[in-house]
Amino acid sequence: MQPDAVKVLIYAVRERHLLVFDEPDFPAVELQVPGGTVEAGEDIAAAAAREFEEETGLTANALHPLGIDDYRFEKSGRTCHHQRHFFRCILPETTPATWRHFEMTPFDGSAPICFRFFWISLAKARKRLGYGMAALLEHL
Repeated sequence: MQPDAVKVLIYAVRERHLLVFDEPDFPAVELQVPGGTVEAGEDIAAAAAREFEEETGLTANALHPLGIDDYRFEKSGRTCHHQRHFFRCILPETTPATWRHFEMTPFDGSAPICFRFFWISLAKARKRLGYGMAALLEHL
């Protein structure tokens, strides 16, 4: 069965901590990791680098594939299927402890979205990440 979308998710790590974000304007949205949708004809690794930069404002110098996860969820009364390609990157200690960045090109074409980035321990990430995003944390 073909997925409804192919996605990339990036586990950016620093000193056993994971980079996550929330959306201050939408407090009900759960914690997430950077990522997004692979565009038609786009290389998956290139999509991961592009999405990471668009969402964080940072460049991912070295992305390492971790694996693929099929994520299914209910939306508007139907089952959706996303094929998710997970990547790991290591960010330097000089990366800020927290910052805000605007996603200027949301996939649905909506207005820019403010993301607030910060670091949490891998143990907390296993418990707090939403939307099935903790699926491949054990591969770090």
